[in-house]
Amino acid sequence: MRSIQVELEEDKTTLSQLRRCSDISNEISMLERQKEGDVEGLKDTISDNSFLLQKFDAYPTLRGDNYVNTIETLADNVRIKHENTREESDRASEELAQLQQTIGEKSALLSHNKRSLETLKAREAALCADDRGVQKIRRVINAVRNFEHQQLDTGVTVVQNDMEPQKLLEHLTERIGEYSAEDTPESIARTMKKLKKMSKVKGSGGQILDIICPCCQRSMDTNEVMMFDATMESLSDPIRSELIQTDQASVGKNRSALRNYETWRKIVSQSMPDYLDHTRITNEVNDLEVSVSNGEDELKPMQDELSAAKDKADELQNDASELRQLLDVVNRLRDDANRIAEKTRQVASKRDELSVMAPSAEGRDLKSMEMDFDAKNNEKDELMRKNTKLNKDLTSLNHRIMTLGSQATKAEQQAKELEAKHKQYQEAAERKKELNESIANCIEEDKKLQEQEVPIRQKIRAKQSDRQRMRTVAAEEEIRLNRLINEFSNDVQSLNSLTERIDRYLESNNEEEIEKLDSSLADVASSTREKENALKEMVPELQALQKKVSDQERHKKTIQDNIKLIKALDNVKKLRDELSVLEEELENLQGSNALNDDYASAMSSKKRHMEEKHRCEGRRLGYKDQQRNLKRKLLTPEYKDIDERHRVKMIEYETTMIAVTDLDKYHNALDKALLRYHGMKIEDINKIIRELWTLTYKGRDINNIALVSGAESSGGTKAARSYNYRVVMTKGNTQLDMRGRCSAGQRVLASIVIRLALAETFCLNCGVMALDEPTTNLDYENKRGLAVALAQIIANRAAQHNFQLVCITHDEEFVSMMKNELSTHTGFDMPEKYFQVSREEGPDGKHYSKINAIDWDEI
Repeated sequence: MRSIQVELEEDKTTLSQLRRCSDISNEISMLERQKEGDVEGLKDTISDNSFLLQKFDAYPTLRGDNYVNTIETLADNVRIKHENTREESDRASEELAQLQQTIGEKSALLSHNKRSLETLKAREAALCADDRGVQKIRRVINAVRNFEHQQLDTGVTVVQNDMEPQKLLEHLTERIGEYSAEDTPESIARTMKKLKKMSKVKGSGGQILDIICPCCQRSMDTNEVMMFDATMESLSDPIRSELIQTDQASVGKNRSALRNYETWRKIVSQSMPDYLDHTRITNEVNDLEVSVSNGEDELKPMQDELSAAKDKADELQNDASELRQLLDVVNRLRDDANRIAEKTRQVASKRDELSVMAPSAEGRDLKSMEMDFDAKNNEKDELMRKNTKLNKDLTSLNHRIMTLGSQATKAEQQAKELEAKHKQYQEAAERKKELNESIANCIEEDKKLQEQEVPIRQKIRAKQSDRQRMRTVAAEEEIRLNRLINEFSNDVQSLNSLTERIDRYLESNNEEEIEKLDSSLADVASSTREKENALKEMVPELQALQKKVSDQERHKKTIQDNIKLIKALDNVKKLRDELSVLEEELENLQGSNALNDDYASAMSSKKRHMEEKHRCEGRRLGYKDQQRNLKRKLLTPEYKDIDERHRVKMIEYETTMIAVTDLDKYHNALDKALLRYHGMKIEDINKIIRELWTLTYKGRDINNIALVSGAESSGGTKAARSYNYRVVMTKGNTQLDMRGRCSAGQRVLASIVIRLALAETFCLNCGVMALDEPTTNLDYENKRGLAVALAQIIANRAAQHNFQLVCITHDEEFVSMMKNELSTHTGFDMPEKYFQVSREEGPDGKHYSKINAIDWDEI
């Protein structure tokens, strides 16, 4: 069995090696076939795109089997050319946009000037109407010229046909003044009277002093005065005065001329605003005509330049598009070359591995080795079956032995359990007997205690009443002794003050008084000793009181103070009597007033200090009570180990603040990253929008549209951030909001383009796109542009396995456009039919929707 096993293992190893070598040979053959196919595909791709490669001088020369370097060089060259062409195209587009903006501004200005010119010409024609001021002034000029030509003797007038209205007004005003100043008989008579009056020189009293000439102020003699009076009377007489007669002959004619001049002046004054407007408008019309002519002269070469720039931009854009296409082809070629190189490397590696792994099969091939291996396997299986049968028999015997052993062990264990239970039963019986005896003893003891409980409770109540009575007596005694202590303290203060006064008095060296005071002090000392003896006799009483309140420490201290007080009570009384005597004596002494003042001052100072001391003592006691309360409070569960807990909380606080700071930094970093990502997505969307808008929109008033967003914060929170999106349109370098500035068709087209761009950007894994009535409010050109854009999207996304486009429309013309545009693209299968939904009346009289599949050819 063992020898067969060893032989099998050796044959198995050899067989495995042979199979591995066979697999490697098959893999080498497969890789070589794949490599040949990839090389053919690479060459076919180069051949298919030979036109573009030759156009841009990038046709590769393939030598040998190493295509990677050649294709990499080709890719670098194409990429550089594409980048250069794209940069040139961008520059050309910028120049074109700038030129379009300039031409647009010039065209807008020229259109504005033309409209203004037409408006001004219309106003000029209106001002030149027969009923307006300009024609009225011209008619007045002609009338004045004719009138003056007839009236003047010379036949020449100063009024010309092109005379300005201001000068005409001056001329008319001058004529009115001349005709107004013409003499009349009444005015001549008044003038004569004034001349007579002016010839008389009067004094202060009104008497006539002299007669003088009113013209030269010369005095006249009697003859001259008489001649002067006669002349004045002759000129004043309407019958004899030639002056008055001549004036009467022409007064009617002059008044008619005056009325004419006044009428003409009124007409000219009223027509002056129209004439001024006409003059101003005429000047503006002349200026605008010059400006329009200059603008047209400037616009024509700029339009030629724009046409050339458009051709150049289109050419560069086509080159960039072709280079982009060629770059994609070159990238595919590079991938193919890398794949070919990788397969070449794999073939070499497999061959090296095959040369190393070739086993020593002693002249046997794989088939003979497999037959020998199968025969030995069969022999091994037969032996294994026999071995398995023997093992089963052995297992059966072992199982029977184990069953009998387990039964014996189980019986032995049951016997031990029964023995242990019997022993436990005996111990429990003995324990039960002991417990019954203990219960009987406890019952007897309980009865005895219940009998003793009543007298004990009576004694407790008696003791409690005695304790309460003793506490009441001690409290009353404490109050009395406190009162005595206060009186004693006051007496001590008085005694101390008197002692100080006595000391000061002793220092004054009054020997007689000192002797008297010594005798008084001796008497006081003797009385003090007597009082002390009396106090000693009171000691037993005090001791008895002390025994009564021995259970209270505070009462003990109070009683001790009372004992001291009682000792001094009699002494104080005696000292007061002696003090009164001494005060009477001191009043009789010299300088008693000063002593009284000093004493009063000292007493007030002492009183003030004592009050301060009492206040301080009170504050100290209050602080002690507060300290005790705080210590007790610190022992409560709320404040126990407060320092340690405060330290732990401070550590938690600092750690939390560090974490909050870190989170704030991370939040700011994440917010900035989101803003950058948002901006990148908006740029991608705007790029797609720009491409789709260029394809779809055929108007010239909007170059491009784009989405613009601005971030906003609400309230005081950083997370409350929103984005305000708006759509702007671009003309040249100027951006304007589309809201309220575009037509309905432009708005619909912009909405469709934006939704297509959003779908292209965000719906990569869900390629379902639905359009409902996309051609609403669109003209023919924009519908065609939309069809081109949709066809291009379908062509680009045709390789996506889950892409679907659903278009719902009533516009059959748009469906026909879609058919024509889709037929121009390759790389995907055209849908055979489109579906038409209609409503038809059923047999039951109700209307039902019906869907029909219509061939494209029936459109």
